[in-house]
Amino acid sequence: MSDPKDIQKIAKAKGRPMLTWVGKKPLDRVEYFPAQEKEAYGDLSAKEFNKLFWGDNLQVLSHLLRDYRGKIDFIYIDPPFDSKADYVRKVKIKGQKVSGEAHSLFEEKQYTDMWEKDEFLQFMYERLQIIRELLSEKGVIYLHCDYRKAHHLKLIMDEVFGEENFLNSLVWMFSTRSSIKTTWKRTHHDIFLYKKGGDPIFHWNADMVIEDLSDNTISKYKYEDEIGKYRLNGRNITGSPIKSAKDVDPKWEVSNPEYVVRDYLRKGKVPSDYFFIDIENQVSNNRTDYPTQKPEELLYKLITASTNPDSLVLDCFAGSGTTLAVAQKLGRRWIGCDINIGAIQTTTKRLSQIIQDQQTSQPELTEGDSKGLNAFKVYNVNNYDIFKNELEAKEIVMDVYGVESVKQSYFDGILDNNFVKVLPLNRVLNKHDITLLLKNINDSLDAFTVKTTSSSGEDLYEQGVVVICSGVELDAEDYLKKQNGTGVPISIKNILRDKQNLVFKKKPEAEIELEVSGKKLNVEIVDFYSPILMRRLELENEKVIDKSTQAKVEDFHQIIDSVAIDIDYNGELFNAEIMDLPDKKSVISGKYEHTYDKKGKQKIAIKIVDVLGEEYFESFDVEVGV
Repeated sequence: MSDPKDIQKIAKAKGRPMLTWVGKKPLDRVEYFPAQEKEAYGDLSAKEFNKLFWGDNLQVLSHLLRDYRGKIDFIYIDPPFDSKADYVRKVKIKGQKVSGEAHSLFEEKQYTDMWEKDEFLQFMYERLQIIRELLSEKGVIYLHCDYRKAHHLKLIMDEVFGEENFLNSLVWMFSTRSSIKTTWKRTHHDIFLYKKGGDPIFHWNADMVIEDLSDNTISKYKYEDEIGKYRLNGRNITGSPIKSAKDVDPKWEVSNPEYVVRDYLRKGKVPSDYFFIDIENQVSNNRTDYPTQKPEELLYKLITASTNPDSLVLDCFAGSGTTLAVAQKLGRRWIGCDINIGAIQTTTKRLSQIIQDQQTSQPELTEGDSKGLNAFKVYNVNNYDIFKNELEAKEIVMDVYGVESVKQSYFDGILDNNFVKVLPLNRVLNKHDITLLLKNINDSLDAFTVKTTSSSGEDLYEQGVVVICSGVELDAEDYLKKQNGTGVPISIKNILRDKQNLVFKKKPEAEIELEVSGKKLNVEIVDFYSPILMRRLELENEKVIDKSTQAKVEDFHQIIDSVAIDIDYNGELFNAEIMDLPDKKSVISGKYEHTYDKKGKQKIAIKIVDVLGEEYFESFDVEVGV
């Protein structure tokens, strides 16, 4: 039995208009899921930390309800678009110069965006209901979508938040290389804006700003009123940091992307609900190469308009971490979440670099009474130690069980003449999953062969269905047995039960030397090897005809993305006290030192992440002398 204090009630949705789908079920309560602190970054002496969660956002949102119900002023989500595509990240060996075709690049699948329509709608319905509970009375939610699901999501949001709380549909326009010739070129996304119910925060009369986009800061400069007589929207200007209006020559239109003047927040001008902001270009320092990354300027526009300095910002589909990055730069508190470990790794590195830069360039955000916290912690909700991301999980599990992949609308493969369905491996199998499973089997019976007919007239089928999952709710298998009236035998393979017999991917290996001389610690990464990365590189090079253009790893430093060291690891929370975060053109140092204040026994922990996102972790016991 669940502890009553762990059950959080959910208010009923507002009602009409209502969109219906198979399996629609509103939430009335959710169970509290505990979170485990795993890592800490930034000022580790901070009294308060921003939070980054790795886990299913339904479980994370349920976790947040206990402490943050009605306390979040700004929520931005960029959920799946049901684009029917696999999204990949470009992986590049560091230090390589590439000309022509980028042969040193290969792709790593990050996540898949393929949904059954009913499953997608229920997925969003449940999360939006909890999101509404988390919003403050002056809070707003911006939901980012495109043409595929905008109409469905608009109706769901009307039901959850109420039509009367719909404020606007913003249109974000951007350039695209699309060569589509069968319809209008798709050059915009929709962003739905809803309030909780009270008067929302909205700063329509903010001063014009200059945004310093050249590094990990957003520098704001207020201008004299006469600047308003110039039409400067989106115009590039020249020179060093600008401190007053007289430093701006509006006639200049040089190509200098470091400083951009925007007038959408100029004093006295109400911003339009449509605007052009281009995507982060390939040479931008903010570019992470994470798929579907949104430009910082877009989030800067939304956050400055709809938050106060003491506001709390939430993004539960964090992706590359743009919302959190901009919130950090603007001194806002933030909470982020993503189920993909690649997103967590990308966001962790991005925010760590921002905080390092802020400590020197924006000390006002990291000192005194500032609300912008200069540290954050990474948490796990549920156990995610087996796989790096959901898409990879499915591929690995199908491989280890010997499942032959098939291109079919619902089933993922075939095993011993049985159809196979791999259910989400980021959570346990539940009764809702079983209901959808039975519905889809019924819809697919034409693909099965009738074996015999029972005395009651029910068809019994030759093929069965094998369900692969990661854990099972206590009563789920009994529920399946009682509800299965399809005539198709269904068996369950639980990887948590079977994992001792499964061989998963090999972890990276490292040779690390530690030397302690008195109170001084020296750490050197002598060698590093990533089996899965090197195998991927080998497979990519086999595709290249011209051997001279093959990607080569001449030095192991080229395949390491970041290094973090905890110089006094307590065995539970990893505090990143030494960080090596090279930019795209640089490699790690590989040598690090630290001087302790006192002698005694210490535990050192080292975390190395390669360019593919594979992690190596090792701890060492040392004796600090006099």
